[in-house]
Amino acid sequence: MLRLALTLALVLLSQVALAKTVPTCKSPRNAVEAVFVWQSGKQQSVANAARCFERSGRTQPEVEELARRLKTLFDAEGVIVHAEKLSDDPEHLDADKNPTLVVTDRFPRVSVEKRDGRWVWTRESLDWIEDRYEDRLGLLDKAIDRIPEPLRTTFAEVALWQYAAFLVMLLVGGLVAQVLRAVVRVWLRRADAAAPGIPSLARRFLDRAGTASSLAVSALFVRLLYPALRLPAEIAASLHVGVRLFLTFAVTLAALRLADVFADGLEARVESTESRLDQHLLPIIRKALKAGAFVLGFLGLLQTFSVDVTALFATLGIGTLAVGLAAKDTLANLFGSISIFVDNPFKIGDWIFVDGADGIVEEVGFRSTRLRTPHNSLVIIPNAKLADSKIDNYGKRRFRRAAFVLHPIHGTPPARCDALCEAIRGIVLEHPHVRQDKVDVALSGIGAPALEVAVAFFFDAEANVDEAREKHAILLAVLERVRELGVTLHAPAPPPVPAAAKPT
Repeated sequence: MLRLALTLALVLLSQVALAKTVPTCKSPRNAVEAVFVWQSGKQQSVANAARCFERSGRTQPEVEELARRLKTLFDAEGVIVHAEKLSDDPEHLDADKNPTLVVTDRFPRVSVEKRDGRWVWTRESLDWIEDRYEDRLGLLDKAIDRIPEPLRTTFAEVALWQYAAFLVMLLVGGLVAQVLRAVVRVWLRRADAAAPGIPSLARRFLDRAGTASSLAVSALFVRLLYPALRLPAEIAASLHVGVRLFLTFAVTLAALRLADVFADGLEARVESTESRLDQHLLPIIRKALKAGAFVLGFLGLLQTFSVDVTALFATLGIGTLAVGLAAKDTLANLFGSISIFVDNPFKIGDWIFVDGADGIVEEVGFRSTRLRTPHNSLVIIPNAKLADSKIDNYGKRRFRRAAFVLHPIHGTPPARCDALCEAIRGIVLEHPHVRQDKVDVALSGIGAPALEVAVAFFFDAEANVDEAREKHAILLAVLERVRELGVTLHAPAPPPVPAAAKPT
């Protein structure tokens, strides 16, 4: 008998311990959890659920109906309130030192406040909940009440009519996406016919991002309508996360397709120019745009799982500062390369002179630029130094200067010198790629050991002539005229023979 009495006492104590206590509204947590605790389990009381509501003119039946609607709305939207994470301090203050607490980040306009010594759901919050319920669920209440009983049979806490409605929702969402794509494509075709250009680019993007746009429209359609299914809170919350994942994936995929379309447009524009530097830059731009799309997708993924992106950026900012200080030279070269790409002082294949070195530009990278010198050696110049240096770009010349000097011997008659100058001028002017208005042939000196006839002229740089070969032909013609005119050129004295090499 004693053992039986002890067993009954333990059972009674456990039941008392498990019994729900009447809400006291003494803290934010108590006011919030009362709504959900007293509308779940076997022991339910809508009156106790609405105990911490600010009534403000509402009757008791209206307040109880509002409590039911509040829980239904939260469940349908997939909003799970973790009351254990809320403050249980009766003197709780928010960041602005006000006795207020926002119930959930999903509904920032819904809060509880301390009024007259009690924590209550504010009238403004309850009005907002009632309006949202009417917009999202009010019209369907009567339709749901008329659903036949067999369709109310549940499997895994979901009724048959909810399964069927969800499948119909998916099908309609896909159909809406296809219709919108067709309408937009027709509109773009008409706009392109009226004003070619950007509509063509938009149509190419729409063609490439068709899958992404369909996923996005379908996900948005589901997001708008799934609260009407009145699914359990846990399932609705999972569906909410799934929709956000689909939207993140669709937006990331669309951004990647947009990067491809933009890079293709740049490539078509670059092909119409002569700058090989632009062609070298194009793959870098494409990769940078795609990297940016992936970064945006990653940030969207973090937000989907409620990761504090601000704190992450703060951490990354500190890490980026440390890396930047450790690699300031590399960053300087990187910005130098960007300035070269933007300013475009030379292109691949140009002959430039910079920082005491000259050569043909072979490659421009993110860190350095490579020059092939006349000696066939390779000079590597950091882009940071290149961006701050004076660059003499021989490749930008419109004309290329050529010059040589003849030395007639002393005693050559002045008339013969003048005839020689006129003959040389005529030979140079006959060349098809020589600048006609800038040919200088004149007697420039009478000093020892001979006279001096200076010749200077310019080849057309845009004609792409072989300067060495053409100058060779001009010199041969000049020597022939020298022989015909009987002009004797001064022969330079032989170099002195070293004493050790003299014969004994």
